Parts: sequence; structure tokens; C-alpha cells
Amino acid sequence: MSGALDDGTRRTLASGRETLGAMLRSAQKDLQKVFIAFVVGLMASIWVLRVYVWDRLKTDLFANMSESVREGTNVVAVTPFDVILLQVKIGLIVGALLAIPTFLYFSRDALRQRGWLPRAPVARWKMVLLGIAMLALFLGGIAYAYTVFFPIMFEFLASNAIEAGFVPTYHIVKWVEFILLLSLSFGIAAELPLVMSTLAYADIVPYETFRDKWKYAVFGLYAAGALFTPPEPLTQIMWATPLVAL
Repeated sequence: MSGALDDGTRRTLASGRETLGAMLRSAQKDLQKVFIAFVVGLMASIWVLRVYVWDRLKTDLFANMSESVREGTNVVAVTPFDVILLQVKIGLIVGALLAIPTFLYFSRDALRQRGWLPRAPVARWKMVLLGIAMLALFLGGIAYAYTVFFPIMFEFLASNAIEAGFVPTYHIVKWVEFILLLSLSFGIAAELPLVMSTLAYADIVPYETFRDKWKYAVFGLYAAGALFTPPEPLTQIMWATPLVAL
């Protein structure tokens, strides 16, 4: 395997291993805190899912359905372990999302020494402002998906299934994974203005490029909508149109 890699790839892999090793050494005394962050995310996610989420999810996402369509739409657990394993899987993801930033924070000295972070400290207010903007855009994208996109999409799909003579029955694991992945795509896509502003501010991509190539951007966003959503025009338009506005 190693013989098939060129020198540049081998150097990149070796540099990555050295950086990871330096990060682990730098954060060694704080790894317990990283593990605690992971466990807190895992356990809190399972508790929130059991107490709040399962009761609200179907009610909120099926809100646009008529009473007859709602009563004819089912979300089922196919095996005895579906719900338990799904909760653990989501908890592991949330725990990792909490643990990774914690680990990066405690290993920041090693990253700075290896040139991955600027040696001069960045003003705290700039970091806070950037973090708030990232979080606001991410949560805004997820809120749009949860309150607008999913209710309209599920009403459309369930009504079409019932009119065709079928009973809409969703496997709880597939259903939740679909919701999570699509919500994540909305949250990440909502970061588009911040990414464009950063690229222009850093002179990586001149702002004239965004101004002059907007037609290609619109085409690309609607093409991405076809990739990230079910194969029907309504959801594709609902995914891409907000990004065009952003």
C-alpha cells in the first residue's frame, strides 16, 4: 500500500501523524476533560431524546397534514433495539461534536507551534463575533428545515402516497437519519454568507468573482438541491431558494 503512494502523499500523511501526536501530547493532561465532554453529550442527548424529542418530532413535522393523512401516516420500530440503538448513535455523534472542539482547544499550543494557528493572538471579540455568526447561521438553517421544509415535504409525500393507495409507514431509524442528515445539510449550507465573506476578506476569492459569476452559483445551488433532497421539484426548490437569497 505504501509503495503506491507518491512522496508528497507520504510526507502529508507523516506530517498529519506528527501533528496528531503533538496535539495528543499537548492535551494529555486535559484528556479527562475531553472524555467528560463526550460523556455529557452522549448522556444528555439520550435523556433529551427520551423526555422531549420523540413526543414532539412527529407532532411538529406532520403539522401541515390533514387529520386523515396524519392518522394514516405511521412511524414504526421494526426491531426491538431500533429506538435504543438510534438514541445511542445520536448520543455518540453529539458527544463527538462536543469533544472535538474541547480537544482542539486544549491542544491549541501544539497547533500554533506547527503553524496551523496564527502565532499572534486573535482579538477575543473577533472570535466571539465569528462564533456567534456561525452558530446563528447554523441554527437558522436547521430552524428553517424543521419549521418550514419538513412539514411541507412530509405533507406532500404522505398525501401522494395515500392518493396512490399506499399507507405511508416510515422506519424510525431511516426516518430520523433522513431528518438529521437533511437538517445538517441545511445548517452547513446556511454558512454560505460567512464562507463567501471570509474568502473575499482574505483575498482568496475576489468579491468581483461572486458578483460576476452569480448565474453559475444559482445553477450550482439548484443542482445541489437535487443532490441533497428527495427526487421531486418542490423540496429541491425549497432547499436551494433560501441559499440563493443568502
